[in-house]
Amino acid sequence: MDDRPPHLSRRSTLASLLGSAVLPFLSRPGLAQSDDRPPVFETARHQFIIVRPSKILPPVSLTDINGKPATLAPTPGKILLVNIWATWCEACRVDLPLLERLQNVAGGRVNVAAVSIDKTDRQQVKRYLQKAAIRALPIYLDPEGRLANKSTDNPGRLPIYGMPLTYLVTPSGRIAGYMAGVADWLAKDGQELLAYYASA
Repeated sequence: MDDRPPHLSRRSTLASLLGSAVLPFLSRPGLAQSDDRPPVFETARHQFIIVRPSKILPPVSLTDINGKPATLAPTPGKILLVNIWATWCEACRVDLPLLERLQNVAGGRVNVAAVSIDKTDRQQVKRYLQKAAIRALPIYLDPEGRLANKSTDNPGRLPIYGMPLTYLVTPSGRIAGYMAGVADWLAKDGQELLAYYASA
């Protein structure tokens, strides 16, 4: 008997059967314009919020899950989703697997970077990821808040408005907006939003 939640089982099955066809909207040209009116992407509790004015996300020096220096930066021509999370975040246990599935299915068009803001040692972060069965998602560590923090005196590049929080960075490197809470970017409206920014 399959003990996985039904919606995850269906999505996994669909992805395995259809491959890249799960993302029909990503095959269309991007629609983003200077007036920036993207399609609505929402969950029961949150919706995608546009950041104005839009700013470029510069490369940020962090560390990887093994403690080695790693630079987080947009890849030209690809959307970058930067997910801010922590081991004390219960909702992140649901959000991270969804993002890993997105990375596995749409990795050719979308990069996902999961950034832990934990200040504890990285072994705790590793244990959390093992329990959540996260194996392929690119993980970055930001204990000093270089990329993301809540400080008003010394804010990071990406302000934190809750947890988990996912920023969408366009293929040209601009921070388009963010989605708070757990979000399924493989849902139809999530795909439509990604398609909208695909060439922005």
